This record gives sequence, C-alpha cells and structure tokens, in this order.
Amino acid sequence: MYKFEPEILDLYLVGGSQNVAGNQARFLEILEQACQLGITAFQYREKDGSRLNEQEKIALGQQIRKITQQYQIPLIVDDDWQLAQEIGADGLHLGQNDTPLIDLLPKVSNLILGLSVHDQQELPATNILNQLDYLGVGPVFNTDSKTKIQSPIGLTGLKQLNLITNKPIVAIGGIHSDNARAVRATGVAGLAVISAIFNSPQPEQDINKLKES
Repeated sequence: MYKFEPEILDLYLVGGSQNVAGNQARFLEILEQACQLGITAFQYREKDGSRLNEQEKIALGQQIRKITQQYQIPLIVDDDWQLAQEIGADGLHLGQNDTPLIDLLPKVSNLILGLSVHDQQELPATNILNQLDYLGVGPVFNTDSKTKIQSPIGLTGLKQLNLITNKPIVAIGGIHSDNARAVRATGVAGLAVISAIFNSPQPEQDINKLKES
C-alpha cells in the first residue's frame, strides 16, 4: 500500500477497457508500456461505454494490479470502493455524484483518496477536504473521453482553483503533449490523461513529451 505523495500525480494515466473499444489485451499492453515509460499513477476507470460485468471488472482489475505492482505504480480505482478492496488497490477516486466520502470513510481510510472538482463551488466542506489527499480538476479543455462532462474551465480557471486550495491538484480534460507545458505552468501537481496515451498512434513519443513538458 502506497503512502500518498504529491509526486505520484505528475503523470497520472486514467482508463478502462472502453478506451480501447473493449480490447482488453490492447488495454493491458498500453498500460504496461506506459508503466515502463514512467507514468506515476494509474486510475482504473471502467465507465462510459464499458461492457464488462462485475466479475469481468474484477478479473481485469487483478491483471492491472499485477502490472502496477511490478512497476511500483500506485493503482487508484474510480468510484467503486468494493472493487478497490477486491483487487487490493492503493486508492479511490470519487466524483461529485458518487457515494459521499463521509459515508465511505470507515471503509476506505487506509486508501489514497481523490475527488473530482470543477470549480470553487464544488470544493467540499473543510471536514471532508481534510480527509482528501488530492483533487482532480477539470475538464481543462474539451474532451471526448468522458460523457456528461461540464464546460471546460480553461487555464485561467485551473490556476484560480489551484490558488485557493492547499490540496495538490491533478488537472484533467483534453490534455495532450502540445498543451501540457501550459497546464503545468498553472502550478498544478500533475497531469491526468486518457486519450493522449490510449488513443495515441505513438504512445512512447507522447508519454516522453508529457513527462518533459
């Protein structure tokens, strides 16, 4: 089990089988390549078109766990605390409409905890904020990787939110190698990406660019 350090947010890959049209072998191949090339965390997010049932999610999650352990990469699970426990994940990431953190704390207090935030109004009350390790903020730009997203906050919105919270922020939404440097310049702790790696024709080249941004 990993102890949270802001450095794990530096290059934070997010994804599930739906990001490679259900091709699990391809998904695992890209994940392992990304681990080899230096991503700093992985979030298992099986949503937005995923066709896996619960047992299939667990089976894929167990394969992901083996890869992330081999390369010593923290594994975060999106939303599903039971899945996180089942596969021995290191953390849990919640959205604004997921199970409230206050209800989950007794079950997940040993995990790295993250929360998605779009603007200042979505920052939780101090007692909840104190339980969180980091915030996922976005979408920064337009993105097709998620459904039901809010309007992009842009670099200005990202910078403003970063200034009013002392929690480390990982920026997400439409981030790729060409705009990564500008996103990092807002002062965030790291970048979260999906299609920039899973849909890249040259993952190695793009991962290196994201790391060097």
